[in-house]
Amino acid sequence: MKAIVPLLLCSLLAGCATYQWRHGDGTRNFDAESYPCKQEAAKAFPPDMRERVARAASFQPPRQICAANNQCTWTPGYWEPERRESYDANAEQREDMYSSCMKAKGWAYIRVD
Repeated sequence: MKAIVPLLLCSLLAGCATYQWRHGDGTRNFDAESYPCKQEAAKAFPPDMRERVARAASFQPPRQICAANNQCTWTPGYWEPERRESYDANAEQREDMYSSCMKAKGWAYIRVD
């Protein structure tokens, strides 16, 4: 069991990658070139906040829960209401336009572990 924990921890950490925008010549100012791209993308695809159902309403049936001493209790059934969430309908298009703009200026989004 003790050998599994480090292996599991290493595999979880290996899955976490870090990405950054980098320019080929290394002399460019990221902020100065990124800001106009963000402005252009935000103008073309402004935030469009919407709502969607994240989880539909559902009925949770009654349950019997028994402790180790064989004492049991019943939990009555109940309705869980739907859960809604907000999202930006233009977020993906805005990010795509920003990435295209940065790539056109010679920037690349690369893994930098």
